[in-house]
Amino acid sequence: MQGWQKENCSVQPKELEAVNANTFIQRRNITRFERDSVDGSKEKEVGYSCEYRFISEGEYYTLLQQEENNAAVNDNLLVSMEAQAEIYEKMLAQEENQMVIMQAIADLYETQNGGV
Repeated sequence: MQGWQKENCSVQPKELEAVNANTFIQRRNITRFERDSVDGSKEKEVGYSCEYRFISEGEYYTLLQQEENNAAVNDNLLVSMEAQAEIYEKMLAQEENQMVIMQAIADLYETQNGGV
């Protein structure tokens, strides 16, 4: 493993990359930038800057596994949030139904007791 170095890319780089069987790269702080075109045209050139370091094969597969685990956790959180939203919507509908029933009971009471 080496220290972090700066890198500029013309396409968005991957955070983890297996360059070949023995070379693995980790990147962080990937940021998009625009600059004036070198050839003088009015179009802006888009690029990416980041920090990178070479890592061992073991580190690469550990970080890859962590990414997969994080994705699974995020998926589970989304499912949980959707379920909570559905429960809340049902509670609101139940509350509305309860208000209708209470109003019907009040109307019935008034009818039977002469409005008193």
